[in-house]
Formats: sequence, C-alpha cells, structure tokens
Amino acid sequence: MSLFKKTFSSLNVTRNKMSNTFKRIFNKSKLSDADYEKIEECLLESDVSWNLTEKVIENIKSNHQDRDWENSLKEIFKDVLDNCREFSLKKNIIMIGVNGAGKTTSSAKLANLLKTDSEVCLVAADTYRAAAVEQLKLWSDRINVDCIANSNTSDPASIAYDGVSAGNSRKLDHVIIDTAGRLHTSSNLMNELEKIYRVISKITDDISIVMNLDANIGQNAIKQVEEFNNALPIDGLILNKMDGTAKGGIAISICDKFKIPIIYLGVGEKKDSIIPFNAENYIDSLISIEDSV
Repeated sequence: MSLFKKTFSSLNVTRNKMSNTFKRIFNKSKLSDADYEKIEECLLESDVSWNLTEKVIENIKSNHQDRDWENSLKEIFKDVLDNCREFSLKKNIIMIGVNGAGKTTSSAKLANLLKTDSEVCLVAADTYRAAAVEQLKLWSDRINVDCIANSNTSDPASIAYDGVSAGNSRKLDHVIIDTAGRLHTSSNLMNELEKIYRVISKITDDISIVMNLDANIGQNAIKQVEEFNNALPIDGLILNKMDGTAKGGIAISICDKFKIPIIYLGVGEKKDSIIPFNAENYIDSLISIEDSV
C-alpha cells in the first residue's frame, strides 16, 4: 500500500466527518452565513484551533469569487505545515511523552522502519512502569533489533548514557531511547527528563528529541507540547492512534502554534504501522470530497 493510501486510510474518521459537511457546501456558487458557521463548527470539532479556523473563514470569504473552496482550505493548511521547522533525524533519539501516548510501541516501530537501511538499537530507559522493559525486549525480539537494558540500576539517565555509549562503540546509525511516560504537571519527572538529556549531552550533541502524542486527546495535546517543550527542545512529533481519531486537525493546530514538525504517524499496533508524515498527503487525505482513492 502506498504512503498516500495509508495516510488516506488513517484519516477515515476525520475525513468522513468533514466530507459530510463539505460536500454540501463546496459545490455551491455562493456561501451563506449558515454555511460559514457549518465550516467553522466542522473544523473546531476536528480540533483545528480557533485562531486557524478564523483564518480559514476569512480567507474563504475574501476569495469567495474563486468558488474553489476545497483548494482554498488545502492551501491554508499546506502553508501552515510548510512553515514548520526543518527536521533531520539524528543518531540518538529520545522518545518522550505522557503515559499512554504510545512511546514504547512507537520506539519499536520506528526501529523497525529505520533498520531497513540503518544499524539500530533500542534502549529501555523506562524504569517506572513494571512491564516497560519487558515490553521493549519483546518488541526487540520480534523485529530483530538489540535492546540495551540494565536491571542493576533504576536511574534512567545512567541507562540512556550506557545506550548512547554502546551506540558509539558499535558505530550504530541510530539509538532509540524509550523513556517513562510522565505527566507534564509532575515537576520531579520533568526534571528527570532534563537530566537524561543533560547527561547524554556530555558525550554527544547528535540528539533528536521526539515527542509522542495520542491524537485522540485533541486540544489537550497543545498543553502537553507546550509544557514538554519548556523542559526540552522538542525537534519533532509522532502522532499516534491516528487510525481511530476524529480529531485529525490537531496536527495542523500544533504546527501552527509551535512550528514543530510532525515526522511520523502511528496508524496501528503492528510493527509496520508507522508512516513518514507528508504534508501534501495528509492534507489531501484530511480534506477530500471524494469517497475513495
């Protein structure tokens, strides 16, 4: 299946919700106030931010003579995604996020994706959740990638340091560090995350900080990104559980506010259920009045 079809399929819920509204509107020669209200309601319910929704409505109103509502909407969203910062995946990848965001599974799926043309290892630095290390080891066996763990210490920074050191000595291309899920309101755990970054920064600056988000939480993701980004400089985002959400607009809202790029979409629990984020594919899949591809 092509990346476009995978993206299209993952956004079925959001797209169907939008298309039911847009099909009735975009074929009109003139839009009424009620039509604009329906567009606004649809975008907000799909977790497009209020500021961006207002921008969309104003743009469509000012270009109403073009009668190309669908492409106007796509162009606005594409401009937002194109204005995100550039991203290049570095050697050492620290996976962060709240509990239940899908970090451990994403770590394994990312390792499986990267190993097709790179030497990769996983590092089990989640020392809080009892089953986390075992879960990552099971994944590592399944995808045939080494997993570095240390049962003799509960210090995640020490484990992360050992993992990065091992990656250097083995001349690996990527080291993926799975960290414990933590609430952004927990200062102690956020300080611990800063310590992990600080400790491995002593031996390398080749680090990408990748935050995992559950796409189903919608606008709550904005607050999570804000708090984590205050603690660590987030380089990129993985949106997980995209295959079941009606809130697909959150990706655009996050990019509009923080300029942090979405780099991957998690679209299931299988080892290959992760796809590189492509802005054009995403927008074409999110806003389509066609029934299929």
